[in-house]
Amino acid sequence: MEPESNKQIEEARKKAAAVVTAQKTKERRRRVMMWSGTGVGLVAVVVAAGVGISTKSAGNAAANSTASVATVPASQGSTQTPPWAAPADASARAKVAGLSMLTAEGTAEHIHTHLSVTAEGKPITVPGDLGIDLGAQLISPLHTHDATGIVHVESPVQKNFNLGEVFTEWDVALSTGRVGSYAASGGYTITTFVNGTKQSGDPASIQLADHEDVDIVITKGSEKAAAPAAFTWPAGY
Repeated sequence: MEPESNKQIEEARKKAAAVVTAQKTKERRRRVMMWSGTGVGLVAVVVAAGVGISTKSAGNAAANSTASVATVPASQGSTQTPPWAAPADASARAKVAGLSMLTAEGTAEHIHTHLSVTAEGKPITVPGDLGIDLGAQLISPLHTHDATGIVHVESPVQKNFNLGEVFTEWDVALSTGRVGSYAASGGYTITTFVNGTKQSGDPASIQLADHEDVDIVITKGSEKAAAPAAFTWPAGY
């Protein structure tokens, strides 16, 4: 009986070792995924490196910046129908937007803008992980961590960022008469509001500012566009 008992003990040890290995693998995957979600992992990495991150810039920092960014025509994006998921190759889309990928979030320009898109009364989700390349562990200075619609600007240099760059990273067409598959030629009207005020001109050129509400409302026929209720910012922003 003793040999059989030893065999059972050895088998139990192997099973325990397999469980530990699986747990370690899961933990490694969890650390990688911390690049997405709430973004806590990214913040932890930067803080551990001794780099401080402010929670917000003072006022419309981007608007007061002396640097400027040429408007990227988001019409390069897809015209497919929603839902519009985050592109598989975030690095490639950032390149199309004229943005360089980083190994960590920058701190020179740090603002948050809220974006919402509504089509015929139904909200369209702004996905997390825009501008975040999980595989390469790289991040664009313009990105999203979750599906709240909060767009993060965390750049190593002070410069202006615009809505066209967001939609280019998202790979969704955006222009005066089009958002994705919704076009003026199809009877749709594209109305953009900033902080509840209706805007004119190309929405792609709207400059992002801290705690700014940008709402794109898509209507059809005689339906009138109305600005959504102001976004309630979570604590810490």
